[in-house]
Amino acid sequence: MKVAATNTSPAPAVERADDGTETSRIFRTRLRAFLWGRSLAECIESGRDNILQVRLVAALLVIYGHSVLTGGSAGWIDLAHWVVPDLYTHVLGLFTFFLLSGILVTLSYIRTPHLVRFLRARFLRIWPALAVCALVWAFVLGPLLTEVPLATYFSMHGADSPYDYAAHILSIFRISNALPGVFTHNWVAGQVNTPLWTIAVESTLYLWVAGAGVLRLLRLPWLTSFAIAGLFSYLVLWPMSRGQFELLGQLRLTIEGFFGAGVILCLLRRYVRVSSGIMLAIGIACGLASRTTHHMPFALLATGYAVLWIAYVPRLPEMPFRADFSYGTYLWGWPVQQTVLMLTHVKSPTALFAIAAPIAVAIGALSWFCIEKPVLRLKDRRIVFPAWMRRLVAKPPPEPVSQPS
Repeated sequence: MKVAATNTSPAPAVERADDGTETSRIFRTRLRAFLWGRSLAECIESGRDNILQVRLVAALLVIYGHSVLTGGSAGWIDLAHWVVPDLYTHVLGLFTFFLLSGILVTLSYIRTPHLVRFLRARFLRIWPALAVCALVWAFVLGPLLTEVPLATYFSMHGADSPYDYAAHILSIFRISNALPGVFTHNWVAGQVNTPLWTIAVESTLYLWVAGAGVLRLLRLPWLTSFAIAGLFSYLVLWPMSRGQFELLGQLRLTIEGFFGAGVILCLLRRYVRVSSGIMLAIGIACGLASRTTHHMPFALLATGYAVLWIAYVPRLPEMPFRADFSYGTYLWGWPVQQTVLMLTHVKSPTALFAIAAPIAVAIGALSWFCIEKPVLRLKDRRIVFPAWMRRLVAKPPPEPVSQPS
């Protein structure tokens, strides 16, 4: 008995239909990811980010922008100023630092809402590397580079003395910027480390976050976010849109606003979307507004969202050993540039950057591995006070209650 042959001819058509359905599904998934992305909370919880790389690039942007300040402007092209007429590269680097700092510092307090631990972690992150930088310049490199006799250098007291320089910087909130006879003939004469003023600003903002945490304002994300956004809009965006705001003249207020924007992003992280589609739309809006008199608010919005997008969307090469060279690079960038300018008399800002940037990054790496990383291990250790201090704050035992006879 013959068995009828089975007709399998429709199978290829079914397979092609399945392939078409799968391709359509993949396309819709990728389109949705492009347009809608992920929430900032999902980005943070994934543990995958480019924050270390972005911070290092921000430090290099600051050095790049400062090359024109320390070395003159001959043959100089400021990349940010070329794109947006009122924006500068070193300012862009500062915006990046403060926006990311607002996110990370606020998140740190939310995850560990303990005032002493929060302040200790912030102190250990800022002060040790800053102290080493100040002391090395005041008592090692300053004497080597000064044009005055060493006896005069160390005998000076008061303003512009090495002791005043070190003491002010060690206090964090008062920054001194001159050492006797150091860099007196440079393009920017006598200024040892001008960018340190931002350390005082950032430390003050840390205290504001701590205060908001103690007052439980971080548990009211919408109220706190609207208050910060309203204040920033009134002080910065509204005058800027009317042409009554000079960015460089009021730079402190602007970078504080970017820190506040980081706080808002952290508080509303479950509602903020990070996607390539939104980045593209903001970029187009910024491009359309670039030829109008109201372009700066759009430029600031595009800058902030671009930092957020680069920090969490693309896959960039990881930093070796998950090392954070950015802080040390930032601390040493300006004095390295001033030293290179003093020793080489280089005339081109581009050449100055090409020489100074690798040196600053190398010192930043040394600062991370020798100072910052070892010190940061202390932030999670329990503080054990001496016995006599514990006795001072210990409650006295309750007096025995006499029983009636």
